[in-house]
Amino acid sequence: MKIKSDYVLKVVAGQNIVVPVGEEGVNFRGIITLNDSGRLLFEHLQIGSSENQLIDLIFDNYDIEKEDARRDVLEFIKVLRDKKLLED
Repeated sequence: MKIKSDYVLKVVAGQNIVVPVGEEGVNFRGIITLNDSGRLLFEHLQIGSSENQLIDLIFDNYDIEKEDARRDVLEFIKVLRDKKLLED
């Protein structure tokens, strides 16, 4: 799974912001800010990662139970899908 190339991650005033570029900038309404774990997931989705890779990434980088990592990753992916930021 991968983030559409029409979205980039920028750090503005210490905040992780997802910015639409090109035509998506005209169509996208709102703003997406990410915490540090969201940024980590977004960066790995920019290059392409599976659901299981993302779960392992969160599990390995944070003091969290595997099931909690799974739940958090699935929730993050759902938000990205709802906002149409993921490639089909």
